[in-house]
Amino acid sequence: MAVIQDLPLELLRRILELLATDRPSQKNLYNATLVARAWRHPSQSLLLYHMHFRTWNLTLCTDALRLNAGCTLRLVDVDWLNARDFLGALQEHDISVETLPVYNTQDSDPDIRLPTIPPDTKLELTHLYFNALSLPSLAFFDSILPAAPFLTYLELEVRDDGELFPTEYMSPFQSIAHQLRHLTISSYSCSPTSQASLSVTRFVAACTSPRSLELCDCSTAYIKDVVTASSGPLALLETELAAGWNDGGTGVAELAAVLELPAVAKLKRWRLSNYTGGGPLLNKEARARWEAVCRARGVEPRDDRCFFTDGDLLTRDQMTRDRRTGCSSESELGIHFRGGKFGDDYY
Repeated sequence: MAVIQDLPLELLRRILELLATDRPSQKNLYNATLVARAWRHPSQSLLLYHMHFRTWNLTLCTDALRLNAGCTLRLVDVDWLNARDFLGALQEHDISVETLPVYNTQDSDPDIRLPTIPPDTKLELTHLYFNALSLPSLAFFDSILPAAPFLTYLELEVRDDGELFPTEYMSPFQSIAHQLRHLTISSYSCSPTSQASLSVTRFVAACTSPRSLELCDCSTAYIKDVVTASSGPLALLETELAAGWNDGGTGVAELAAVLELPAVAKLKRWRLSNYTGGGPLLNKEARARWEAVCRARGVEPRDDRCFFTDGDLLTRDQMTRDRRTGCSSESELGIHFRGGKFGDDYY
């Protein structure tokens, strides 16, 4: 009988990459080196593929970068105190980084201010995250968005008043809405009865080719508003409900009503997170009713657990959890480069 050690090395490495998205990833990778001799090299290489420099000794960190000169690393995260030294070391050793989080930055930090993108530049930028409470300058978006033809995944956190961003910021984002395939909207100040603001629904409506939609900490009314605004057809819907979403006892029926909307007529999977920091949101009976409604519509119901086939979703879920557990900066901007050189990136 075949065993896991008999799998092709390419598949073994992919499994290890998924393990490496969990924190702490080092323990999983250390253990993986003991499974079989064939696992040892890919496991050890991934220990350097994901570098967490927030608490390391500066000399050890720069030595590690020197030993990886000319390589491409998936993730290097640093603290603002040493950010300038690390950015210099990355340049000196010609290291490419796909994702570079810089934690605990301040708007006034002169060493890591956001770059201006020269005209006619074409970035391999695929994923952009930012917090509406700490927006970069409008000039930055005016320079980076036209230079990002491969940008397909946008992740937004709305302001406390429910708005996406100031009116003057809408134009540059409207210009790239047509190319977006994945959209995440988080509303951490949402109440159990909150509805989506006009700025949110207008922007969602401007995204003419969405394939997946993720809504975090939202009421059932908010979910319905956003899905109604979406042009679809969506293949994946991910939702995390706000605490108190079912206080009136009609929450499951309201979730079921979402499946009647045109944008989800071809929905393949609905992932509904069951927990927040305060505990479970759905009891077994409510979840069973929701799952039955999904299956009756030919939709696969899922919780927030991810499996081997969910590599991209696992990464996204982990990013969301990291931000909620305090791994965030005061000035948050996320830029995910696909094979590009490092930039001022927040994961």
